[in-house]
Amino acid sequence: MHATVRIAFVVLVAVLVAGCSKSSGATTCDAIGARFLAIAEADLAAEKGVGRDERDAVHGLLAPLRDAIVKACRQDGWSADARACYVAAPDEARFRACEAKLSGEQRALLEQSAAKGIQPR
Repeated sequence: MHATVRIAFVVLVAVLVAGCSKSSGATTCDAIGARFLAIAEADLAAEKGVGRDERDAVHGLLAPLRDAIVKACRQDGWSADARACYVAAPDEARFRACEAKLSGEQRALLEQSAAKGIQPR
């Protein structure tokens, strides 16, 4: 897969992930953010053919996207099932599949939160 397309998928994952409420244990919104970051950083590191400037630019988006995911999760009341799915996801594909556990409204709010998270300040 072309590096730019792959990087776009990393960003898309962030755009498609946000909306949970606080809970105890490993299924917190913070745990979802940490899982997103771990998967996205691993995917970016594994991507061959990406120039340093492009890699740095994408890497610079990851923390704001993680923060947007966590914020949306907390504000939008994701179910325990959705949170558990995201935290257990071993890779990008499974992480993205967890979106199906969110309501349409939660997905829309996630996209809005992620888009705001990557806007220049």
